[in-house]
Amino acid sequence: MNPRFEDFKVTTRVRRLNLWLQILLGILLYAGLNFLAARHYSRWDVSENRRNSLSPESVAYVKNLREPVEIYAVVSMGRNDAESAAIVRDFNTLFRQYEYASNKSAPITARFINAHIENKRAEELAARFGNDLEECVIVASGNRFKRIPILEFYSVEDGARKDFKGESLISSAILNVSTGKDTKIYFLKGHGEMSIKSPNGSRGLSEYASALAARNYKVEELDLSETKDVPEDADMLVIAGAKSTFLPREIDALRKYLLKENGRGVVFLEMGSLLGLEDIFYEWGIMSDDMLILDSGGDYESASGDLIARSFPRKPHPIVKYLIDSGTPVQFGSARPVRPDMGSPIDETLKIFPIILSSPTSWAERSYVRGGLQKYDESSDLIGPLPLAMVATRSAGGDLGLNIPGGKLAVFGDENFIANKWFNRLGNSKLALNVVDWMFEENNMLNIPPRPLKTFSLTLSQGDTISLAWRFLLVPAVALLLCIAVFVARRR
Repeated sequence: MNPRFEDFKVTTRVRRLNLWLQILLGILLYAGLNFLAARHYSRWDVSENRRNSLSPESVAYVKNLREPVEIYAVVSMGRNDAESAAIVRDFNTLFRQYEYASNKSAPITARFINAHIENKRAEELAARFGNDLEECVIVASGNRFKRIPILEFYSVEDGARKDFKGESLISSAILNVSTGKDTKIYFLKGHGEMSIKSPNGSRGLSEYASALAARNYKVEELDLSETKDVPEDADMLVIAGAKSTFLPREIDALRKYLLKENGRGVVFLEMGSLLGLEDIFYEWGIMSDDMLILDSGGDYESASGDLIARSFPRKPHPIVKYLIDSGTPVQFGSARPVRPDMGSPIDETLKIFPIILSSPTSWAERSYVRGGLQKYDESSDLIGPLPLAMVATRSAGGDLGLNIPGGKLAVFGDENFIANKWFNRLGNSKLALNVVDWMFEENNMLNIPPRPLKTFSLTLSQGDTISLAWRFLLVPAVALLLCIAVFVARRR
């Protein structure tokens, strides 16, 4: 044996070096195992109904992505209330699932942005995706993106959040931004319609067109008098405030598009004649009387003729769900009733729904043209509440026992609320944009049910808390006493 190792100082140094080497190797082993575990791991979901895992349908979409997808949740995390914490927890759990399911070649990254604290990051998002991003989730891939208000992620019942529809909405948004296909919307012209190119406050739709373009919709104008049929790339047609009668062949082209080609259409009506559209409405079980809706309550401004609509059907349509949850009314101009046509043929493939109503104190005045003081006349007028807008949907493939989505038609009894002057008032823009989103409703193509939210609470009195604390402290206290007893015994 080397005599140097018999030296006490040398031996002490060797032992100290050995100890530090063991500590270093332990740290390296710990770091290496965590490094490998962070990159090569598997997850097993043992929760009830696999609520912490994506559905196989979402996983299939995510695995087949060819481009990276970014998800940003712009939330107000400055509030320390339990509801805000629960919302952040719901989204954080969902985002981790998408990140885990994505592949390395086209990863999904998700993060939260607090607009009140991360000002620079919020400004970058605003420059990229536009303003009004707070309390929204943005799903983006390349130059395409989709914004979803956080309120749309929850089903609310009696003021409490009931279901979380996060997976359905996020998966449909990923599908939308990753397809690369432009959804084209044609606004008809040639009949005095409102123009998407005009900045005019009363007859311009430039604000509406810009909002649609910001949501990846491609907007163009179309003159049906110059074409034989509706273009094949038309995903939806909009008729906004037409003033002159449509030609018979234009009506035939519209009927063919909606019925045979399962097209989508939205009509914003002015007061007066229906300009030949009544035949199309009849086929879709809808009628609109040439009557002006008035209101003896506080929801009607006699000076401007504007009608504030804040009433909805007992079973609300998805188009207006956000308006109901946020308590936001809609400001219409001169509105006419749009109601079911009881004389239209019975069609089992056709379903009709009202989406927004006038108040119970309203009525539809037939002799509105004469002006002056108007009063409800039971013999000629219609008593409220009355539908201000209707949507009709058809299902195709009924003869084969299949339920294939068919055409859709939405008819509004007012065109003013989408004009530049009114577009950003109250809930006008949300209603105008929601009806377009519903027309395409990608999330309905995904068979993903909402996840029920379960909350658990434990109420304890002060005595219960003290009793529970003593029980939790009992085992550590016994262990501590045993350690002291062993230490004293060994000292003796």
